[in-house]
Amino acid sequence: MGEVEVRGARAWVGVWRDVVGGYLRRPLAGEAGTALGHSAELRAVVYLMVGAEVLVEGLMDVSLVPPAWRLVHLVWLALLVDAAFAFGAVTRRHPHLVGPTTLRVRAGLLDEFAVPLALVRGVRRERLSVKGRGVRAVPDRQDAVACNVSGTTEIVVDLHEPLALRLADGGTLVARHLHLAADHPAAAHRTLRAALVSGPGTG
Repeated sequence: MGEVEVRGARAWVGVWRDVVGGYLRRPLAGEAGTALGHSAELRAVVYLMVGAEVLVEGLMDVSLVPPAWRLVHLVWLALLVDAAFAFGAVTRRHPHLVGPTTLRVRAGLLDEFAVPLALVRGVRRERLSVKGRGVRAVPDRQDAVACNVSGTTEIVVDLHEPLALRLADGGTLVARHLHLAADHPAAAHRTLRAALVSGPGTG
């Protein structure tokens, strides 16, 4: 049984580097392969919620917040907007990545790890809702691991043999089926199958 390390949450320096890079539309250095976006739907929800919150609290600032507290309120709104942009930048600039020999699985701010394509037996589409965030076990499914930021996955990557995932908190998950999120499931499925046909795996 193989083993890979799951990297934990990114340092704040890395997060703000992603935010700046996102504003300037700079690609990540050293990233080679085909990107598979995984969080567009969740980003849209976050932006809408934060936008509505800023609108409502902006009206409160004018009508309800005492003048002495308005500066504090504006700082709070600015932090809220910054957090939304930071989340969007990190998830957008860190998609799943299909390389010549490796599939890099990412869950935004939370976790990421690399799987050799030689270990991949096949890929299929299946929509599944799993509570929680990041890399975690799928309840009631043996050797199934969900790897996403939101609660829904659309792609399943089946492995030839179980793979031990060493988590940042010291725990270990055994995975034979990786459930991934994808912004465009059909395109992601085609990309992964093509990588298996042309690479060391078989799809």
